[in-house]
Amino acid sequence: GAATPARCAVPATSGFLTENVSARAMGRTGQASIHAVLDDFTTKLKRRQFPASSVALARHTTELLIHAVAAQQALTVGGIIEGVRLVSKKLVDARPLELVVGNMCRRVLHIIREEAVEHAGGSGALGTGTGGVAQMETGAVTGGGGENDQQTRMKRFKQDVIESVGELIDELETAEGHCAVQAVEHVTPGCVVLTAGGSCSVEAFLREANKKRTFQCVVAEGEPGGAGHRLAKLLADKGVATTVIADAATFAVMPRCHLVVLGAKGVFHDGTALCAAGHRAVAVAAKAHRVPVLVLAGTHELSPLGPGDPEYDMDDLKSPCEIFDFAGRDAGGFSANSNAVSADDSPNPAELQIANPDFDRVSPDLISLFVTDAGGQVPGFIASLLAEFYSPEDRRFD
Repeated sequence: GAATPARCAVPATSGFLTENVSARAMGRTGQASIHAVLDDFTTKLKRRQFPASSVALARHTTELLIHAVAAQQALTVGGIIEGVRLVSKKLVDARPLELVVGNMCRRVLHIIREEAVEHAGGSGALGTGTGGVAQMETGAVTGGGGENDQQTRMKRFKQDVIESVGELIDELETAEGHCAVQAVEHVTPGCVVLTAGGSCSVEAFLREANKKRTFQCVVAEGEPGGAGHRLAKLLADKGVATTVIADAATFAVMPRCHLVVLGAKGVFHDGTALCAAGHRAVAVAAKAHRVPVLVLAGTHELSPLGPGDPEYDMDDLKSPCEIFDFAGRDAGGFSANSNAVSADDSPNPAELQIANPDFDRVSPDLISLFVTDAGGQVPGFIASLLAEFYSPEDRRFD
C-alpha cells in the first residue's frame, strides 16, 4: 500500500483545554460550561500558550465551537448563529492575527447556515433571500407545532450541525498529509531546497520528499529563537543532506538553490501570506535570483480578510528579551552573542526601543504557488476558493 505521509505530532486536546478546567466546568447535566472552557481558551490565546501546529489550533477551536453549539438554548437558527458569533468574537479578539481561529469560527457558522437551508427544504442561502432571512429569524427548521416540537427539531438540528463539524475536524487531521504528498511533484532529484525557520508543515513536506527523492536542504536558522536548528537536526536524522546558514547569508546562498519552501501562518484573500518574521527577506532574495517560492498553507489557513481590514496591517511584537540580554548588562555588555560593549558605553534599556515582530507579510508577487490540501493554487486564485468555505455574512464579527 501507499506510504503514510510524514506528520508532525499534534498534542492531545486535554493538554490545551485542560482537564482541571473541564472538571471544574462540569455541571449537574454532565455538560461542560461553555463559559469556563471559553475563558480558559481565550486566556491561553492571549498568553500565546497554544500549539505551534496550525492544525492542532484549528482542531481545538472547532472542538470549543462544538461546545458552543451544544450549549445554545435558542429555539431559532438565528439565535444559535448569534450565540456562536458572540463566542467567535471573543476568540478572535483574544488574538486577531491567529487567522486560523477566526477561519474555524467562520467555517462552523457556514456549516450552521448550510444545515439550516437543508432543514428548511433548500429554500436558498440564508441571509440572502427574503424567505431565507425569515426562516433564520423565526427558526422554522421545517414543520409547525408547539414549543416542545420546536425544541425537538432544534435539538435534532444541533445534532446534525455537530456531526458536520465533526467531519470538518476529520478533514483537519488529514490536511497536513495532503499537502506533504505533493512534495514529489515539486522536489526533483539532486535539487537544492532552501527553507527558513521550523514550520511543522515544511518538516512534513520535506520528510515526505525524502522518501522518493535525493536532495540537499539549506535551512536559514530563523533567529531569534533558532527554530531552523531544530528542523535541520530532524531532517539530518532522516538522512537529508542539510546545511544550516545564518539568516543574513540567505541572499548569498540563493543562486545555488533551485526551490524555496516556506510555511504560512495564514493567507489573506488577495494572496498575501502571513509568515514568520524574516520570511519576506527570503522571498525577496528568491525573486531576485528567479528561484520559485512554494508556500505551504492548508485550506483552514485561508482567510476572507484582506486589504482594508485592520488585521492586514497589524503585527504582534514578541518579548525584546529574545534579542536583547538585559541580564548581560551586569557583565558590561549587551549579550554573550553580541560584540563586546563596555559598561560605560552600553545604553540604559529605558532609552531603547526594541522591536521584535512576530510576523512578515509575503506579497503575492513574491509567491510562485500555494501548496494546499486542495492542491496547488496560484495566489490570484485564493479568493475564488473562499466562497466554498465561508458565508459573506460572517466575514467580520464586529
